[in-house]
Amino acid sequence: MLNQANYWIEIAAAVVDALLLLRFLLLKLQKTYFFIFLVCVLTVFFDVITLWLGIQSQEAGRVTFYSRFLYVFLYPAAAWDVFEEIRAQIAKVRRLAIFRLVSSVFMATIFGLLFIAFADTSGDGGREAVITLLGLVLWAASAVASLAFLLTLHRETRKQKITLPNNTFVWLVFFELLMAVEVLVCVAALALPLLNSRVEDVADICFNTYGILITIWCVWRLRAVVSDLPSASEKASL
Repeated sequence: MLNQANYWIEIAAAVVDALLLLRFLLLKLQKTYFFIFLVCVLTVFFDVITLWLGIQSQEAGRVTFYSRFLYVFLYPAAAWDVFEEIRAQIAKVRRLAIFRLVSSVFMATIFGLLFIAFADTSGDGGREAVITLLGLVLWAASAVASLAFLLTLHRETRKQKITLPNNTFVWLVFFELLMAVEVLVCVAALALPLLNSRVEDVADICFNTYGILITIWCVWRLRAVVSDLPSASEKASL
C-alpha cells in the first residue's frame, strides 16, 4: 500500500514540477532568473527519465542519485540568482557570501576526492559505496552552503530594511525550504537503509508531499516582471 501511495505521489510531484516550468515560461522569468530556470528544466527532464525507466526501478534510483552531482553546482547558482532583482542593493554582501559558499563546496569536493583516493574499494560493491558516499557528502555540502548563503542575505535585507520584490521573496522562501529538506534527505539516505523498509517508504512520501506543497505555493505566488523591472514589492509573509 505504501509503495502504491508513493508511486502516485511521485507522479503528482512530476506534474507539479512541470506546472512550475510552464508558469516560469508563461511569465517569461527566464530572462531574469536563468539558473533557476535551468534547475526547473532539469528537474522536469529527470522526472520524465524517472517515469520512463519506472519510478521504483533501480535504474531510476541511480538517475536520481547521480543527477545530484549536477545539482551540487546548480543549487549555488540558483541561490545566487534569487537576488537578481535587488542585486544593486546588496552587491557587496552578495559577493562575500557567494565566495564563502563556493569555498565551502570546493573544500567538500577536495575532501571527497581525498576520501576516494585513500578508500578501500577492493571489496564487492566497494567502489559504488564510496561513490555513493561522495555524492551524499557533496550533495549535503552544497545544500548546507546554499542555505547558509540564502539565510545570510535574508538577514542582510532585513538589517538594511530592504523591501523584497514579490518574486525575490517567493524564490527566497522556496529555496530556503528546499535546501533545508535536501539536507534532511541526505541524512535520511544514510540512516533509513538501516531501518525498516516501511519507515523508508513513509519518509519518501513525506519528502515528496513536502516538495509538492512548496512547489504549488511557488507556482501560485509567482508574478511577471513587467518590462524587465523588479516585480511588485510585498511584505515578507506567507
